[in-house]
Amino acid sequence: MTTTRSRVLGGAAALAAAAIALTGCQAGGADTANTLTFSEVPKEDTSLKVWTFLPDNYENGDKAYDQIIDAFNEQYPQVEIELTTMPYGTYWDQLRNSGVSKSGPDVVTMYGGAQAYSYRNSLFPLQDAIDPAIEGDLRYLEDNYSSDGNLYILPTGAYGYALLVNQDLFAAGGVDPQSIATWDGLLGACTALDAKGILPFATGWQDGILMETLMYMITSQQMDEQTLVKWTQGELKMDDPLFGQAVDRILEMNEAGCFGGEEGLGRAMYDDAFNQYYAGDAAMFTTGGLATAETGYNDQPSTTVMPLPQVPESKYESLIDAGAEAGWSVTKWTKSPEAANAFVNFMGGAEAQQILWDVANVVPNNNAVTAEAKTPMQEVFVPLIVNDENHTGFSSYPLEVLAVIERNAGPLVSGKLSRDEFLEQAIRAFDKSA
Repeated sequence: MTTTRSRVLGGAAALAAAAIALTGCQAGGADTANTLTFSEVPKEDTSLKVWTFLPDNYENGDKAYDQIIDAFNEQYPQVEIELTTMPYGTYWDQLRNSGVSKSGPDVVTMYGGAQAYSYRNSLFPLQDAIDPAIEGDLRYLEDNYSSDGNLYILPTGAYGYALLVNQDLFAAGGVDPQSIATWDGLLGACTALDAKGILPFATGWQDGILMETLMYMITSQQMDEQTLVKWTQGELKMDDPLFGQAVDRILEMNEAGCFGGEEGLGRAMYDDAFNQYYAGDAAMFTTGGLATAETGYNDQPSTTVMPLPQVPESKYESLIDAGAEAGWSVTKWTKSPEAANAFVNFMGGAEAQQILWDVANVVPNNNAVTAEAKTPMQEVFVPLIVNDENHTGFSSYPLEVLAVIERNAGPLVSGKLSRDEFLEQAIRAFDKSA
């Protein structure tokens, strides 16, 4: 089964532990003295160790990255790329060990914002190192700054959280799929489907990833431009009412039967929900990846993609949580910073982004690349992802907060943990992460 962004963003507790080992006890604050600048690559032969988990995320991922490295070497023949692809589950442990020893890769795959901030002692700030030729075309730069004012990743690719919808199951339940275009319509559809014995949402609560995903999707709708800036800068705290409102909307979905009640709570992990949807056992599924949509369509040909409707508190008309699929960072111990930065910029450039789209169906975040749809899922999903209203608040969720959300999701939805205690624990985790 193809891994997608919706799956690999889980496990925040393990991710947080790895990050803590990398950051040590250093206080926050911009490390501008060690900021890279964009400069030419020396002519002398050099080599770069590049660590990533991304190629395994996609069908044809290895083929795409082979082509990218070949294209990079046409421009920089003096730079040898040693690409190491690791399973996501072990990637962060390896990165932690590298950070402790201050050795290993020159370039790494990393998420931005609060996640990258957790690894700040190991990464160069990149805001002054972006190639001027591509900077104006890159989307999601602002969303990926950390609270210390530094940009530790150059974002690559784009995701968008939306709903896979099995139209045949909606028809079997006597529900028009278009009814979920409004929040009340979604709740009503859940109730009607549940009454017919059709599980509205594929879900598993033991790992809390669905709760985390819905928090991204809903809070992004609630953040206008100024609020998003405050969230990115660490000035918006978890005690802001919008986070409580988002939790209330998720609990409202639960009460409407969206998650299948007691039977749904007994299901295991978010990973299991993928197979649940593919098998035709649920009417909807939250996903951030085009690869998941393609698999869903292949297994359930009545599949389409629709946005989560705007909650009543939304500041927008059609926003979905969308942002950089991931990004690339330069480690502070690299012996070839100019070459490492050239590779990072190449990954964000039009040539690499075009290869990723053509070969591996990774939606580009470079506006110089046109993502021309060639499949039914691309036709419905890509316009949702490239909508100009979109932004993401995902990257500014501290890892410590995500770990609390994941741990407490099941108890919250089952009624074993109160809504207020759920929020209080998240607030405490946020305060400790500062």
